[in-house]
Amino acid sequence: MKRFFLFILAVAVVSFTAFAALGQDIQTKGSIRGTVTDPNGAVISGATVTVNGPTGERSTTSSSEGTYEVSNLNPGVYSVKITQSGFKTSSVNNATVYVGKASVVDAKLEIGASSVTVDVQAGTDIDQGSTATSTNLNDQLFQNIPVARGVSGLFYLAPGTTDSLGGGRDNPSISGGSALDNLYVADGVNITDSGFGGIGTFSRFYGALGTGINTSFIKEVQVKTAGFEAQYGQSQGGIINIITQSGGNEYHGALYGYAQPKFFEATRKQPDDFPRRTEIGKLLHKENYDVGADFGGYVPGQKNNWFFLFVQPVSSA
Repeated sequence: MKRFFLFILAVAVVSFTAFAALGQDIQTKGSIRGTVTDPNGAVISGATVTVNGPTGERSTTSSSEGTYEVSNLNPGVYSVKITQSGFKTSSVNNATVYVGKASVVDAKLEIGASSVTVDVQAGTDIDQGSTATSTNLNDQLFQNIPVARGVSGLFYLAPGTTDSLGGGRDNPSISGGSALDNLYVADGVNITDSGFGGIGTFSRFYGALGTGINTSFIKEVQVKTAGFEAQYGQSQGGIINIITQSGGNEYHGALYGYAQPKFFEATRKQPDDFPRRTEIGKLLHKENYDVGADFGGYVPGQKNNWFFLFVQPVSSA
């Protein structure tokens, strides 16, 4: 009887752990879905949908209701091709997948030979399957606009996010919450500091010291400001979901450098100018140099095994 009781208890613990893990499943992927119709708006079933992206090709067919969905896709830019006998092939070349969202790509096929391809511009339909208010900031955005190179510089591009003042630059105030009310997730792992409740390194004497993560290592940052799902607990402010770069079926890389020499700056007046004094002293310049490189792709002969390397040998201030 005792052994039977212990067995039931063990099964209950394992089941509870499994359900808890399932409930804490943090989204790190996205999907593409849509509806396939003919020129009159009638749905087309059995159409072949092929999605091609950085990590390979995925295929599915439209259902009896004309709908399809390709899930578990890494964030990035994909091409979508839809074919059906008796109709021209529909092709969308710039369908962007965001983490935690479904990109909608509908297709209205034209009558004709399937060997004829019709290029279609990707739409910007709203994902109606999500109740969250969020902003997705991918590498296409921050590679083309001037932003700070630290990952926290991206947080402030989301509406509803502002400087928390006392919490440091890396811990913003989201939707009116304090600096320590946010949840930080990287590739599905909770990276919120359990001691002081923020992100990065914290010193008892100097406060928040930053994360040391720059944008070259980041694929996408999703900032949820309201209505986020149940799996995102431990937050009264917002959710910051960080997705890092990865390899793919094509080799890619970059070299970069950043220099901020002190002779480019004028001498700035500080609060400790006469007659005020501080023990730290007067900061006259902010000199900074940064050099790095990244390279990603696939293991030769194994296109299903990817890698991404990031090196930052020089960084001084």
